Amino acid sequence: MRWLLLAPVLCAGTGPLAAQEAAVAKTNRLALEKSAYLRQHAGNPVDWYPWGDEAFAKAKAEGKPVFLSIGYSSCHWCHVMEHESFADEEVAAFLNAHFVAVKVDREERPDVDDIYMTAVVYGVQRGSGGGWPLSVWLTPDGKPFFGGTYFPKRTDPTIGRPGFLDILERIRELWGDPETRGSLEEQGGKLADVVRAVSGMDQSGPLGEDALADARRDIALGYDRDLGGFSSPPHFAPKFPGPTTIEAVLRASLRRADDAEARAMARATLERMARGGIRDHVGGGFHRYSVTRDWLVPHFEKMLYDNAQLLGLYAWAYLVTGDELFARTARDISRWVRREMTHPEGGFHAAQDADDPGGPEGEGGFYVWTPAGIDALFDAREAAILKEWFDVTEGGNWHERPGKSILQLERTEEEAARAAGMEPAAFRALVDRSTARMYAEREKRPKPMTDTKVLTSWNALMISGFCRAHQALGDREDLDAAVAAGRFLRKHLVRDGRVLRRWSDGEAAHEGVLDDYAHLVAAFLDLYETTFDRAWLEDALALQRKTIELFHDPEAGGFWFTAKDGEKLLARGKPGFDSAVPSGNGAMAMNLLRIHRLTGDREARELALRTIAGFGGSIAQSPLGTGALLNALDFAREGAREIFIAGDPAAPATRALVEAVWRNPDPNRVVALVTPGLEKLLPPAAGKTPVGGKPAAYVCRDFACEAPVTDPKALAK
Repeated sequence: MRWLLLAPVLCAGTGPLAAQEAAVAKTNRLALEKSAYLRQHAGNPVDWYPWGDEAFAKAKAEGKPVFLSIGYSSCHWCHVMEHESFADEEVAAFLNAHFVAVKVDREERPDVDDIYMTAVVYGVQRGSGGGWPLSVWLTPDGKPFFGGTYFPKRTDPTIGRPGFLDILERIRELWGDPETRGSLEEQGGKLADVVRAVSGMDQSGPLGEDALADARRDIALGYDRDLGGFSSPPHFAPKFPGPTTIEAVLRASLRRADDAEARAMARATLERMARGGIRDHVGGGFHRYSVTRDWLVPHFEKMLYDNAQLLGLYAWAYLVTGDELFARTARDISRWVRREMTHPEGGFHAAQDADDPGGPEGEGGFYVWTPAGIDALFDAREAAILKEWFDVTEGGNWHERPGKSILQLERTEEEAARAAGMEPAAFRALVDRSTARMYAEREKRPKPMTDTKVLTSWNALMISGFCRAHQALGDREDLDAAVAAGRFLRKHLVRDGRVLRRWSDGEAAHEGVLDDYAHLVAAFLDLYETTFDRAWLEDALALQRKTIELFHDPEAGGFWFTAKDGEKLLARGKPGFDSAVPSGNGAMAMNLLRIHRLTGDREARELALRTIAGFGGSIAQSPLGTGALLNALDFAREGAREIFIAGDPAAPATRALVEAVWRNPDPNRVVALVTPGLEKLLPPAAGKTPVGGKPAAYVCRDFACEAPVTDPKALAK
């Protein structure tokens, strides 16, 4: 059998889950699951099993291969394949008769997804990308022998994709012959070996004095100098936000005053995204990525993890550049998350779908506008200004949907105000007032589904984003949201010192992976440095110790993706590359470096440096994919400071010192508020007291402190 990997399929979404469930009277066993993605398939005629021993025991007992389908609730092509194949009686009958069908939500089980995506990407066709839905055929003992991504029902020569039912029929034929079945089982063993080899690959390498400068230079090779963003030349599409890469470039601009190019790359990318169609200019927040080079046409799903990282990034970029567009963009993200993505108890929902209710043909329809739609809401003058501002035209700007316009900003606010003959403040007031009205009108449309599950790592990233936004912009709502979510995770997803992956409808489930632990430690540290509530610091230190116990590789350094006592899959990987979220190893390295600066624990620093070095080869070869590790390396090498502030926490003078630290754009620092007994947790806090009755800040490098400062203006410098 010739091995096949289809081209990468990047995903979007589907309509409301409740409507889908109500449309079917008969359900399969997925109806008992909490995952929105699995429940989307509960009405299929396919006899689906969730991942687990029951499915594989059935396969072994009946001598059948396993068909494994992996996706997520807002994945557009997952829903296309469902409509074409999984909801089709003919396909389902054949699949049920000859295979054991297993459905996995990749967001709940990233460990399972990682294993079988590795098998397809590296074992089927080396060097190709993956995508979802992921379709993999396994032996009854879980070894993959064939796979790809999206398949239409029948082979379509015009698009070059083999048909799903054709593949099923061919695999059934081969599996039914003992000789060819043996070949498939042998191939499964070889692919399992590939997965183990890739998962255990040595990624270490030397990181010389110029490692950061070399990475900065290599990242620039993937920069689109015309339209901003980082992608593969010469087409530079699709374009993903890439928050860790932008952060690495912006950090480089802070280290070298003469590196105007680095600041220009970061600033242009952030500006283009903030003005492009990838941003929801009415409702707030960002879509997953841009299909087009010019940032106009996105895949319309909104993911919590993107917006979590972009919230903190835009708030920090405002401190670096002073650009008000960045502050407004951060506040728009914050409002969207607080308004639409927050559980009543404080946790954050996972995603909003791309597709409008009624099927995949409606992707993006919720978000687009026509001139008539604007005219119906405003008087003639205001409508003309807004249509110009948002690029809403009679012909439309979305070439695939004539007459439909995706909102984008082709001018700066100052340029648009001059063209309208208005003062900037009056123009801004018009835009704010008008977008509120457009939002209310848009809410009357059939709305894409929200996946309400709460995922630990994604929530932790959003907590960190809210903390950084509060520090930079001072909005109390951001701090309240961060604290409420922290309490939610502490209550529902941390049990006996261990972290669970997902909470949904009152149920917490699935052992946490490295990302969950690493990002939650970071969130607890951020909550401490924003509230100075010692309980968050205690939680961070305890969870960091547990993470080392469960995930650390004492032989080669770094951290495994799954816990040492977790479910035994084909392999145990050690990820250094960022995916949609910063890599767990990059996050752990940064956590350890921060804890070293707070506590003086030299072993934490050595563990962090060994972790970074363990991925030195990957950093050197692919800096665009290792931004989290690069940012940790920057923290380790570029003069991080320890800042201890001694004073009454309730005193305005103490608060002024804290805010002076927060508003300094250099991110390489830790800050602690010295309260009685803090030295038991943070020994370097010992001896730090107010000066002459005034609150004082002690700025230290490697625990050697300068004279204490009592003037916030002097501290800000």
